[in-house]
Amino acid sequence: MMTGELRTEWLYDLSATLAPWHDIGDFGGGKRRIVPVTGGRVEGPHLSGDVLPFGADFFVERTDDVRVLDVRAIVRTGDGAEIYTFYPGLYHGQSLGPFGDLPEGERYFRTTPRFETGSEKYAWLNRILAVGVGWVELPDTVRYKVYAVL
Repeated sequence: MMTGELRTEWLYDLSATLAPWHDIGDFGGGKRRIVPVTGGRVEGPHLSGDVLPFGADFFVERTDDVRVLDVRAIVRTGDGAEIYTFYPGLYHGQSLGPFGDLPEGERYFRTTPRFETGSEKYAWLNRILAVGVGWVELPDTVRYKVYAVL
């Protein structure tokens, strides 16, 4: 019987390093900033690999200090498969400036990753939705715990 409760299963932990952001400026809907991803690692029971130094967060900082995330990255698994991951999300909890390392109750950092791959072994990723909880470790690292929605 369906209960309507959201069930999840831990998928992986992600750690990525970031370059300084590029400030594109205020376009009328907020400030566009682009943060390049310079590398990283994904570790989980069914998915492990390197985050390639190709990708970025193309976020918009709204006037209410909410950052609307638009992250795109590529993971190369240990067996050579490449997985494109893209995820929108929201971050808030610190006014302006770089991301801050705030306690859990003082920040909100959530994402909804999706995946694309041509690998038969990892094709199951093409059919799932995930949720991630993130935090930043200054000066240049972002971390996520990512869960598959069952």
